[in-house]
Amino acid sequence: MVRRLFVCMLSFVSSLFGRDKAEEYNDDFLELIEIVYGKGFLSQGGKEAVAEIVKDVSLEGKKVLDLGSGLGAPDIYLAQHYAVDIVGVDPQRSMVTKALQAVEEAKASFKGKVTFQWMEDRLSLKQFSDGEFDLVISKESILHVPVEKKSAYFKEVVRVLKPGGQIAIMDWMHSSPSYSANTKKMMEMDGIAFCLVTPDEYQSLLEGVGFTNIHFIDTTAMHAGISQDNIDAIKGRAEQIQKRIGPATYEYCLESWGYQRDAFTSHELITGIFRAKKD
Repeated sequence: MVRRLFVCMLSFVSSLFGRDKAEEYNDDFLELIEIVYGKGFLSQGGKEAVAEIVKDVSLEGKKVLDLGSGLGAPDIYLAQHYAVDIVGVDPQRSMVTKALQAVEEAKASFKGKVTFQWMEDRLSLKQFSDGEFDLVISKESILHVPVEKKSAYFKEVVRVLKPGGQIAIMDWMHSSPSYSANTKKMMEMDGIAFCLVTPDEYQSLLEGVGFTNIHFIDTTAMHAGISQDNIDAIKGRAEQIQKRIGPATYEYCLESWGYQRDAFTSHELITGIFRAKKD
């Protein structure tokens, strides 16, 4: 699934809220995520992580595609700071609706412009023309694309990029598919597909579809620290969160986030930014 969502929280909370994986995120769930991450953010690190993704990437005057735009806060942040034309796509209609509402509320502060579209086919970019974009970005979303479909998906990304276009992608990986008991438990608690590869395998996928000038920045230590910050934030909002979702779910959140922090600390799970170019 191509979407910008924090994979540690999303599924286990949704299962406690009675959601099937195929259903859209309900308001209770979204409220919980935004308590920790901030309004409009569905993944870790907030504005600082978004800024890190596009650091040293030319944005002024560019047309940008964001894969997995969620509630839209990262793209709104970019439009407030750069003269960009951003199209965010997400496979959930409710997310797109909420993101468009957020644009209306924030557009007076824009240097650029933003729009959001629903992805009818979450593994295809067929709604876009060849060579339509200067830059494709994504934050912690392509990890949901099945491993056997990643190459075809990246071919779609290449197709919609102009010659000389770039990608800037933050994603999750692993050091090995042999996970520790606690990391397996975290994944079971989350109940969603972690379709991970190693950084070397990720680079090979990008090379295989024709990307060049590939650079990788390991952000795992940063994410370990962010995970601890999230734990501290949850504890700091204990009364609010427990009142909203109950003590049992509160403890569940802390347990899962702790496993995630430990997996990042040991580099069992890896996060990083890939930047590359289409010739």
